[in-house]
Amino acid sequence: MGQRRHQLAKPDDMFDRDWEWSELTAFAADAGPEATLGVVSGRRRQGKSFLLDALARAGGGFYFCAYEATEAESLRRFGEELAAYTRSVAPLRFDRWEAAVDALLALGRERPLPVVIDEFPYLARHSPSLPSVLQVAYGPRRPERLESRTRLLLCGSSLAFMGGLLSGTSPLRGRASLELVVHPLDFRKAAEFWGIGDPRLAVLVHSVVGGTPAYRREFVRDDTPSGIEDFDAWICRTVLSPRSPLYREARYLLADESDLRDRAIYHSVLSAIAQGHRTSGRIASFLARPTGDITHPLTVLQDC
Repeated sequence: MGQRRHQLAKPDDMFDRDWEWSELTAFAADAGPEATLGVVSGRRRQGKSFLLDALARAGGGFYFCAYEATEAESLRRFGEELAAYTRSVAPLRFDRWEAAVDALLALGRERPLPVVIDEFPYLARHSPSLPSVLQVAYGPRRPERLESRTRLLLCGSSLAFMGGLLSGTSPLRGRASLELVVHPLDFRKAAEFWGIGDPRLAVLVHSVVGGTPAYRREFVRDDTPSGIEDFDAWICRTVLSPRSPLYREARYLLADESDLRDRAIYHSVLSAIAQGHRTSGRIASFLARPTGDITHPLTVLQDC
């Protein structure tokens, strides 16, 4: 990348994520010529959208979050939100993504500008040619790219899709200058985030919910165990309660991985682990399957 400008100030309400914020702001404020492309991934509820929305706000950029919709509806919403951002008097209408992407490149003609397309896999699912559209738009000698300093970030939670976006023969292979994975908080940071000072309690909580920030703020509404003696009761009123979002979280995480063919084995592996089978050999024996059959499901579940 080219010469770097000063970094944008991290919001006061953002816990940790210093490294991720540093990388994102360095990308967004890079003073080098030409439009650049970045990819941000990581499983759901790690704070990717919070990070990128904060980045767009801090840099005066444009943030667009897609959802499941037809191509025509997504383009309509995109035009409406872009018109609101640019304060356009006339409505912006796009009937194809080529024109929409060029409109994003035009935003960065005067200065480096962060532009975010969140939930990118939703768009690509209904517009399969979109990665190829971006490949052409970011052609090395294309004038629209050379005259722009748009810092475009594509974000998504589908690990399989986002992982393949820049690999092998993908159209965007070699086009991105940033590939950032937002991981769960590590054990010590997670304990600090949950406000747990007792290492024993921190280990128990981390073994159940890991380092996913949203589980505290959104899923259990800041209901944290008051101590070791409260841990079992906390599990019952949060993780094991059918009214708690955590109760069905494993199912929803697997549903995000659209390329999984045999979902039953993933749920069976989780069931085996829940019943105390902690090695691949014991899990395979419990499921009456060869050990090799559960290697990939275990890897996917670890990534989830």
